[in-house]
Amino acid sequence: MGGNRVSAGNGLIVLLPPETGVAPLWWKLVDGHIVSRSEGAARVGSEAGGPDGPAMIAVPPGVATIRRIELDPAMPAAQARAVAIRRALEMAMTDADNLYAVALERPEGAEEGVHHVALIARSDLAHIIAWGRHHGIDADIILPIGALLPEPEEGFIRADIGDMALIRGQGVVAQADEPWVQAMLAGASFEIWPEEKAEAALVRALSHPPVNLRSGAFARTRKSGVDASFWKRLALGLGLVLLASLLISVVLIVKYEWSAARLDAGTVEMAKPLLPSTTDAQAVAGEIDHMLADKGAGAYVFTGPLAGLMTAMQPVPGVSLNTLSLNEDGLLHATLASARAEDINSVLLAVQGAGYRITATSSTDPGGRVVAEITVKP
Repeated sequence: MGGNRVSAGNGLIVLLPPETGVAPLWWKLVDGHIVSRSEGAARVGSEAGGPDGPAMIAVPPGVATIRRIELDPAMPAAQARAVAIRRALEMAMTDADNLYAVALERPEGAEEGVHHVALIARSDLAHIIAWGRHHGIDADIILPIGALLPEPEEGFIRADIGDMALIRGQGVVAQADEPWVQAMLAGASFEIWPEEKAEAALVRALSHPPVNLRSGAFARTRKSGVDASFWKRLALGLGLVLLASLLISVVLIVKYEWSAARLDAGTVEMAKPLLPSTTDAQAVAGEIDHMLADKGAGAYVFTGPLAGLMTAMQPVPGVSLNTLSLNEDGLLHATLASARAEDINSVLLAVQGAGYRITATSSTDPGGRVVAEITVKP
């Protein structure tokens, strides 16, 4: 792997120093390249711009440590993580209530039954988050920097990252210049990581961190822009629902208007035998009333039976109305025709079911159609 290019992506990495009074290192990434290295947020803000992408703060081993926990390999993964965290807290030298613990992701090919847990004081973690915000970043990732180095099967791994020299061995993550570490390393075997490899691991952790202390109760609060986007999507969804409701209403209105037009046309067509010149369904009732008044008959004597006959004919399209008249007796007379006698019987039964009395005589016309001359009485 050449240069510092590891993965396409932008972001910001801040390396906190192990000593107090020393400025942290600020690395800005563009398309996987470290394009800016500086000491202090002011220079990063003026020369390299603010973070475009995720921001990560790497914490030294003296602040966040890694604990090795061995468990039964047959234990389910979720249970093993929970047990590993509990045991790491129990093994700590300080009150467990003051510590925050997160299990590391198990890499592919990891030793069965071996788990690793990152530990940090809750007050230190809160201070780091507040420090980042004070310097203009709300970190997405807070990484114990020792988690970058895999635990070797034997000996130690040493890597120089920024201003820190790290050591990792079986159950050990520390700075190489610690006095107790120097005594432990005497005569031990080492794998030395070149600076390029160590930086590549740090850059890779920006997109795939082995552990993130910015989780649980310390998880980053989403910015208000996310909520605004949610409300915009919700408003758009409601608008679409209202638009769909309006379209449905329009379609129903058009459908009802079309059905009413068909019914009016049917009314005019049925009234043709009695009122040949009529073209307006609304005028049919008025003209019939005038006819009845001239004959001295009540409107219901004609319009009631007529409505009952028309209603009975609607579901039987095979029956046609040949003649319609109001005779001197003031009763409705009509001639029905159909290819089947059963269809005419269906109409007559429906009229009778509506409360009217029927008299009917049937015959057959030259074309073989059944013709029924009927009188409908209220």
